[in-house]
Order: sequence, then C-alpha cells, then structure tokens
Amino acid sequence: MKEKRWLVLVIASYVVLAGAYSWVVPLGESPDEVDHFLYVRYLVENREFPVMHPNAAENETMEANQPPLFYLLNAVLTGPLPMTATADFPLNACFTFDPFDGGRAHFYLHASAEQAPLSADYLAFRAARLVSVVLGVLTIWLTYRLGRYVTMSSGPIGLLAAGILAFNPQFIFMTASVNNDVLTAVLGAALVYFTVEAGQTPSLKRFVGLGILMGLGLLTKFALLALWPLPLLAIFLTADKKQPRRSVQYVAVVLVLPLLVAGWWYFRAYLLYGDPLAWDVHLQAKGAEVLRTTPLTLTDLREFVVIHFQSYWAWFGWLKIKAASWVYAVLAMWVFVAMLGLLLVSRDGLRQLQATGVGQWRSWLRKNMGVTAVLLSLLATGVIYASLFRYIQTINWSGYQGRLAYAAVAPMAVLLAVGWERTAVAITQLGRSQRTTGQKLWYSVPLVGLLALALVSLGQLNAAYDRATIDEPPASWLRVCQETPGGFYVEAVDYKAVVSQGESFVVSLAGYGADADGLAGEVALLNWDGAVLATAVLQQTSIAKDQVVGQAVLSLPPDVQPAAARLVFLVENGSVDLGPVKIAADQTGLPEPDVPVAANFANEIALMGYDLQIESGVVRLKTYWQAQRPIEASYTIFVHLLDGDGVLVAQQDALPQGGAYPTTIWAVGEVVVDEAVLSLPPEAKPATLSIGLYQLDTLERLPLVGAVTGENLSSQTDNLLLTVPDEGG
Repeated sequence: MKEKRWLVLVIASYVVLAGAYSWVVPLGESPDEVDHFLYVRYLVENREFPVMHPNAAENETMEANQPPLFYLLNAVLTGPLPMTATADFPLNACFTFDPFDGGRAHFYLHASAEQAPLSADYLAFRAARLVSVVLGVLTIWLTYRLGRYVTMSSGPIGLLAAGILAFNPQFIFMTASVNNDVLTAVLGAALVYFTVEAGQTPSLKRFVGLGILMGLGLLTKFALLALWPLPLLAIFLTADKKQPRRSVQYVAVVLVLPLLVAGWWYFRAYLLYGDPLAWDVHLQAKGAEVLRTTPLTLTDLREFVVIHFQSYWAWFGWLKIKAASWVYAVLAMWVFVAMLGLLLVSRDGLRQLQATGVGQWRSWLRKNMGVTAVLLSLLATGVIYASLFRYIQTINWSGYQGRLAYAAVAPMAVLLAVGWERTAVAITQLGRSQRTTGQKLWYSVPLVGLLALALVSLGQLNAAYDRATIDEPPASWLRVCQETPGGFYVEAVDYKAVVSQGESFVVSLAGYGADADGLAGEVALLNWDGAVLATAVLQQTSIAKDQVVGQAVLSLPPDVQPAAARLVFLVENGSVDLGPVKIAADQTGLPEPDVPVAANFANEIALMGYDLQIESGVVRLKTYWQAQRPIEASYTIFVHLLDGDGVLVAQQDALPQGGAYPTTIWAVGEVVVDEAVLSLPPEAKPATLSIGLYQLDTLERLPLVGAVTGENLSSQTDNLLLTVPDEGG
C-alpha cells in the first residue's frame, strides 16, 4: 500500500511537470508538432485521411504517410473545439539548429494571444497536448506494472522504473506535446507487459488481446512492427507438446488479428503509392532535408550515439536547447553503473539456469516471471534499436533523435531500474538494517537527480522561450540574425535601400541579449572597396523585455560616387554586416553615347551605344548599358581585342565600373557607363573588339536576342564584334 502511495506521488509529480512544460513551451516547438496537429485538423475538417505527395509544397501535412490511430484519437477528443487559426505559425527567420549560435530557440514566430488560457484559436491544440499527458500517465503506469514483474530481489523495481521514466526531462517534454511517439510509447509498453503475462499464464484471451494490441501498434507507427516477434516468442516459451493445437491457435491470432485490425491502412498505402509503408513518397517529400547522402560510417555511428543519448534525456525543441555538458556526463555515468548491474543480473540468471539445467530453460523461464520480464525487455530494446539502425542507414542525423526509440521507453526504464538495484546489492556490504537504509538512499539517487534535472530544464525552457511571445520586428524589416562579439544578437534592420548623393537616411535596428547596452556602437556605410562613407552613433529608442530597438541617422556627402555600398554595425572588437545599400547615380540627364547602338542581351540588358578612342597604343571603349528588367545575377562585362586573324591580343573582364556598380543594383531603365582600357602590343594591329556579358561562376554568356544595329557593329550568338580603325583613323 505504501508503494502505491509513492506511485501516486510520482504520477502526480509527472502531471504537474508535464502541465508546466506544456504551458512554458510555445505551441509547435517540439519536433514536427505542427505537422502532427495539422493531421488532426485535416481529419476534423475534411472527414478523410490526408494523402502524401512527393512534392513537399503540395502536402497538407508532412506526416500524411503516418498510420492514423494517434490522429483519430485526437480528432475524436479535440474535434468539437474550434481549429480555424490553430497551427498557422510563420517561420522564424533567425532560427538555426545550432545550439550555440545565440539566436532564438523557437522554430516559429508566436503571438501573445497564444498565452491566453481560453483563446479559442489555440484551445484545440492545447487540448491535444493534454491528451498526450494522459498517454504519458498510461506509459508510466504500464512501466510500473512491468517493473513489478521483476521479482528477483526485494527492491521496488516497478516504482523505480516508473520514477526514472516520469522524471526523464525529455519524456516530459515530448509527452507535453502533440506527437505520435507518445502513443507509440504506450503501445510499446503494453505489448511488452502483456507479452510477459501471456508468457507466464497463456490463454487464448491473452493472445487475442496481444493480437489486437499489435494491430493498434501497426496503426500508430511503423517502428512498432519490430515488436511483432515478442508475442510469437511468448508462444514458443509456453508451447506444450501435448497440446500443439493450442499453440497453433495462439500463432494464428497473433499473426492474423493485427492484419485484420491494421491491414486496411497498408493496403490503402499500396494502392496510393505502390508501397504499403509509403516509404518512397515520404523520402521524396522530405528530400535532402533527411536523406543520407553518403554510406553510414563509424564517425556517423559515434555521432548517432552522442545525439541519441543526449536527446533521449535532455535536448529540447528542434534540437536547439541543450543541457550543460556535465549533465550528460553524469547521466552517462549513471547509465554505465546501471549497465554494470545488468551484467550482474545476467550472470546471476545464467548461474540459476545452470543449477536448474540448461535443457530445462523454457520451464525455468515460465517459473521465473522476473527473468522473463527482463529477457523480454532486453529483446524489445534490442529489436527497436536494430530497426533504428536500419533507419539511419537511409536517414541523416535527423534520425538520431532519442524519441525515435520510444517504442521501448518502458522496458528501457525497467532495465535501468533493474541494473541500478542490482548494483546497490553488490556494493552494499553493511548489516541488514543499515543495508536497507543504504539501499533506499541508493534508489533515491536517480529519482532525485532526474527530478532536479526536470525542474532545471523547465527553467531553461522558460528562459529560452520567454521571447517567443513578445512582438517581433515587422516582417518588412531585413533579418540579420547575427551575434556581436559581445554576445548581443542583432535580429533585424530597417533602412532605405537606395539613397542619393547628399541624402540623409534613418537606420533602425532591433536586437536582444543579456543587457540593454548591446546596441552600443556605430552604424557605418562602407563603399564597395571598404572605405567609410558615413557613420552615426546608434541611439536606443525603446526597450521591451530584453529586446532593444535603436536608430541612427546617416548623411551622405554630396560628392559621393554612385556605387554598391554596405551597412555595418560597428561594436567593440568586431562588426555585424547589416545589408546592401545602393548609392544611386543622378539620372536627371541620361548620358548619351557618341555612337548609338541597339543590341539586346537576353532581354535583360541592352547596349545603347559606345565611345571609342585609340591613342598612343591604348584603346579606350566606353559602353552604355541599360537594364531592361530587374537583374538578379551579377554579370561580368568583357571586352576582348582581336587581331586580323581573330587571335586575342588584349582583354578586360570585370564587373561594371570595376566592381563598384554591379548589375544586381541596376534599376530598370537606368543607364550605366562602363569603360575598358586596353593596351596594344607594339606589333599588334587591332581588328575587332568582342563585347558581351557572362556569369563568372558558370562562364555562361548572355545570348543576343533579335536584330543588332550600330555603326561598325556586327553580331554573333553571344557577343558583338566592333570593327576598330587604325590609330588616328
């Protein structure tokens, strides 16, 4: 009775923690949570299952390939609540998966309205999270029941296992979110627990229940396929040579019932995708985001071990919020000690088996429910990790997450409890009363430690997501997403992108950090070659929580040359690039060439004319270009001097105006003058100039379109040929 009271306390503590996690973590901030809820919303609104498309943009939810049981359960329980605006969150442009980049922890942008407890737009989503908490309670209870079967010692294995799971911060985080891994954990625990029961006291009723459970598992997540052999193993353990018909019945229900329960879903997938698992269409939709591009190596396996272990215990959000390194080191030592205890348990079991007689192993297992529970827990863990190993041969690091092993989360908690308890027996060498006291303290170590970590993690999540509810800079502001050397995070900037000679303009900058002095610095406008054109001290204009907004007014000199420039934020010991600025040329009187030309390059840039001068062995060619439409690519202008035999004797390949005025900043209709200066070798006789444009990264030239007109001018596919007279001609 006392143990049950402790169990109630453990479960009650879990519920409080899960409720706090659910409230602190903004909606959608656990992996794929929005897509999981979109599946639920699609069922409620359309009364049909979503279809997975190979083109990601066409999918209503990226989880459409998943079996439907988790989503049907949520649709039934949350469907009566309004779902209109739920889950339509804009992406956070400053999010990265790097936990050390200093940027925002949240994947989406969130409105303060989300925090209203009874906000209709978000009520269904929050209710779905509560469904997950209830499923978490069921998993903990089943873990307790499975641990109770381990009767090889007097230790409270069930309670210890339940506490290890209930206080695992990552388990709390995941079961406080909308994710089908939660139902996977419940059914995985149930399958192992009821398989142990069936292995001890077999009956047709128990195996029918296992068949139905297996079918429900197949309707929840493909990972549970790996647990199908467990009921068959239980049948093998209980096989009676005198009643073979009974074993055949058991096998039949375990094999056939899951197909009757779940076969329709896999047949539907086969009809839709030609693949009962919808695996290929899933990979096509996810694409490079998840696909492994190189064979699995030992380095990959080491990375898998680290990421999987850390994200099994305490790596939150979209693999963004980590615990301190020493926390993982302590957890690893604790797991290592538990594994040593499991080795001792294995040794004890083998000694007992030898004493009984190896040939009687099946009879021995039937008589020792605790041994059977440990064995099936080991097998369940092994097959789930074998399945996961096969998975990561196709999927990259995104498949390393600890939650992907949740089908075995209950048996793993039991194994850790068994190992930890056995280690206590091994190291406690005191008298009986002292030994009991020492063991109780030993049992409390993982529970107290994990509970403390869960509370610390709650505070860490609250701090990381605290900014998720404050107003973001307007969407029109340019996202900078860079950290200063002093630790201040520059988030967004707003300024006039095109300025004129002598003009003043305002630069507004928003950021956040440890203190409001993070914006102490200057905003500078640098020329294309890095020369300073103007500077101004940034003045703070507002502070909200840790968000700071500042402004600076920059004034351009009246004689500044038109060019591509850049804004930078100068702080002590470094700078942050804010973005490009165009210093526009005066277009009130468009420059006119000596020789008019009409030549159209790819309907992007036109050559309007040229000035040609030859003097003292130097060819000077001014070309007049005009943008026909907005230009996204940066083109290089080439001028090649060819002799009478077509041999190249001199050339100039350069960005317009030596790089000061690249094509990417040209306005439609703007005339840009560029000059090429070529020196003639003494023996060379100029014949023609070859003129055109190309992209430097591909060397692909812009083709000429339509007719070309102009004095001394002819054309080829992608260049103009200008006849050059002799010097003085």
